[in-house]
Amino acid sequence: MNTFVIFAISFAILGACWADDDDKEKKREKVVSFYKCLSCGPKEAITAYGKCEQFKPEKSKTHLEGCLKKVLPEEVLADEAGKWEHFCQNPAGLGKIFDCLYNEDYFKTLTEEDIATLKKFRDCVKGVKEQYCKE
Repeated sequence: MNTFVIFAISFAILGACWADDDDKEKKREKVVSFYKCLSCGPKEAITAYGKCEQFKPEKSKTHLEGCLKKVLPEEVLADEAGKWEHFCQNPAGLGKIFDCLYNEDYFKTLTEEDIATLKKFRDCVKGVKEQYCKE
């Protein structure tokens, strides 16, 4: 699984697991801002982010892949670096990915183990954010 695929999965965790609708929009803005910073930032940031990949359950990876296919043009899907560049140039797509990933039916499928693993992912990504995307 490549780093970009892991990128959007985190929307589910960073974005808003179990948040109410008012919080959802605020979290959406924060998540989009972070991923725009990441996608436009140095390769080291993307590499550091990729190390968080180990904390992703397979069902989250599958959910993300489905969302990416709905949002990204086919030619962008085939190119790892191109995905990051695409979102740097087209940050509106980040919001579309967030909206797709923020799905109650998906959240209901998460086990306690999945949630614990995703929390580890969130903590890992917070470190990346602190290092590369200070607000």
